[in-house]
Amino acid sequence: MAHLLPMRPSDREEVGEMGSLFKAVGVVVWVVFGLWAFALELAIVNAVAGFWGVVVAFVIAPVTFVAAPWYAGVAWGNWFPLLVGYGGTIGGALLFGLGSLVSGD
Repeated sequence: MAHLLPMRPSDREEVGEMGSLFKAVGVVVWVVFGLWAFALELAIVNAVAGFWGVVVAFVIAPVTFVAAPWYAGVAWGNWFPLLVGYGGTIGGALLFGLGSLVSGD
């Protein structure tokens, strides 16, 4: 029954702080996993196409860096880069969304 009682202003501030904490952790997770995935994808492109492949990958980056973890998974059986890239993005987005939900944004 306690959840039916109106919230005190101090309770609202605490909830807002928790929401901000979840959002901050979500952003940190997204940035860290994004940079980690970028390094893994550069290593994949370098292993497959060499230095000039990396140079070309920077020119057509979106296509290359979306395809590289899938290539590693299908051709090499190494699904870890895909897990880092997409799992980190989804995890960070879920934490940020939870923070927005908690703080009422």
